[in-house]
Amino acid sequence: MTPINPEIIDTAKKAATRLARENSYCEADDIEQFILLRYWESRDRFTGYAPEALYSIFRNIGLEHCKAERLHYTYNTAEWIYTPREIRNILKHAYYCEDGRELIPNRKDDLIRVTNDPKSVAVAIWDIDEAMAGLSEEHHASIERAYLHGDKPKHGSAEQKRLQRAIDRLTERLNTKVDIKGKERAQTRNQMRQPSVSSI
Repeated sequence: MTPINPEIIDTAKKAATRLARENSYCEADDIEQFILLRYWESRDRFTGYAPEALYSIFRNIGLEHCKAERLHYTYNTAEWIYTPREIRNILKHAYYCEDGRELIPNRKDDLIRVTNDPKSVAVAIWDIDEAMAGLSEEHHASIERAYLHGDKPKHGSAEQKRLQRAIDRLTERLNTKVDIKGKERAQTRNQMRQPSVSSI
């Protein structure tokens, strides 16, 4: 069997690492394996591509895996998992705006477009309220500067990296809370399904 070109493996790893950062509920290794498996199954299709040209294709393949994982988790726990992109959309369109807390945004790039329940924006705002309280002052200040005061940092600047870390931390706190609630709910369901000792 012919081994996969190490440059192609490296491209898959880069795409997977980026996707894992954007979708905190997925592991980079799992995404990479999914990409490489799909690549191997259709390798004849990719023969004309240089390894670096495959990056965007690999991202799209990896995104399929992330979406499936998210759907599986949501189905089994009845809890929504947030991505940093969604958090940025909520912060931008609704969180610091009183009207945004009452009205449902309908712009194409809003969170609403990726959820099934329009009322979920309000739920997301409450979740963010709770998670925001646990952020460091530096992270909190960075988010407020960008989304409350509209002072967006320049791309590639130290402040932009601080803001990205703050969004990542907020997303992590939100998903940790969701994960705990989901595990508790799953545990309760399992306990209800198990027969009691007295009924045996």
